[in-house]
Amino acid sequence: MIPLRLIEKDHENFDEPIVELWRDDEFVGYVFWDDDTPVVQVFPDAEGDPFDLDLRDLQRIMEMADQIVSPDMFTEDELDDLRSRVRSADAGEPDDDVIEMFTEEFDDQAAYRNPDGEGYYPRTVAAAMITRCDELDIAVVEMEGFDYENNTLLPRPNLNLLVRGAPGDLWDVFRPEANLRAAQALGEWPSRSSLVLAFVVQLGNGESIVL
Repeated sequence: MIPLRLIEKDHENFDEPIVELWRDDEFVGYVFWDDDTPVVQVFPDAEGDPFDLDLRDLQRIMEMADQIVSPDMFTEDELDDLRSRVRSADAGEPDDDVIEMFTEEFDDQAAYRNPDGEGYYPRTVAAAMITRCDELDIAVVEMEGFDYENNTLLPRPNLNLLVRGAPGDLWDVFRPEANLRAAQALGEWPSRSSLVLAFVVQLGNGESIVL
């Protein structure tokens, strides 16, 4: 099932931000603050039918939406930490250090590397890479599956994931959503030993890197 994503927006009729809920390009509904409680509105789909939503995914997205629309979402310490992270991303240096740390950990675990330097990683390594991306504040934005047999790389066009955020998406929302989608896709893809994965990741400053 396609995971939900959210977009934070300011609205002239609300003192606090509102949240739009989307599933890919399908609009699902709103979350907003009304008087003293967060409210969620779920709309019918394009055919007028109700949306079938994954309960655990809905719980995850509602927790994030609650933090966004609720007054006093951040404490002063949290705001200071957020400002610090934004300054660090603008400076670029911490991201460089994170990528160096990540590549040192996984570069030599590639099953194959093409002449351009792009790596293709076994399935078990790929799962560990997605987990590590989340820990290091990196987002998996592209993932493509191949079979590597007899020193030959065989494309599998049906094994392809592309994650793109929408304007206004917060990094702290987009990054965990992107990595969740990557983990879910990998869990649904074949478990055969010949499967290898190629990755493109994105940093908090917007830079994309081919692994």
